Amino acid sequence: MFCSIELSYRGNTKVIENVAIDTGAAESIISLESVEDMGVFVEPDDVINSFVGVGGSLHHFFSKEIAGISIGTLTVNDIKMDFGIIDPRGEINGLLGLDILVNAGAIINLKDLLLEFPA
Repeated sequence: MFCSIELSYRGNTKVIENVAIDTGAAESIISLESVEDMGVFVEPDDVINSFVGVGGSLHHFFSKEIAGISIGTLTVNDIKMDFGIIDPRGEINGLLGLDILVNAGAIINLKDLLLEFPA
């Protein structure tokens, strides 16, 4: 299942397509390539962290405080988001993880392939 996320950072807003809904990911992460044109890049004060992906591959990421994200009817302001390389082939632009899904009370309807948020 995939969704789109509208991301706002330093006065710029962009819709990021092909974000996988990933209940196996503890934290959400957006592909750095999909947001470079918004001015998202690693800066001297940023901390670079690592995680192990599917198959044991090592990935590096950094975090930024962003103005907000919107996913369908859900809007979350002033949120920490991770950025890094997710899919070297460029087919997946992000992972929507449990940090956002649980906090928003997301309902994943697998029968109809819908991601819903309570009102």
